[in-house]
Amino acid sequence: MANRIGNEVGDSQIFVTHIQLAELADWAVRSGAPAAERLDAVEKMASVAPLTKEICLEAAAIKSTKRKKGASSFGIVDGIILATARSLGQSLLTFDTDFKGEEDCVVLR
Repeated sequence: MANRIGNEVGDSQIFVTHIQLAELADWAVRSGAPAAERLDAVEKMASVAPLTKEICLEAAAIKSTKRKKGASSFGIVDGIILATARSLGQSLLTFDTDFKGEEDCVVLR
């Protein structure tokens, strides 16, 4: 998986949100993996983007639009992640098919 991500990202700067770190920690705890080590590793290769009021407002608008288009599982966390990427002028790299169809999202299989 790391190679696939590396191939997509290249030398570009990588950003994550605190919410993505929380999702990673949740996955690690459920999987029995060392959560703190996983988060430390991600923080070494990525910058943590701030969550702003503007991102929150955009996230709500994104969620509403996606839901109106039939993406019933697209939640506010998804909206925050996409709004954060857009606020940074970055594409979103994800395995989550809820982002399929967005021009600025690369959905890995």
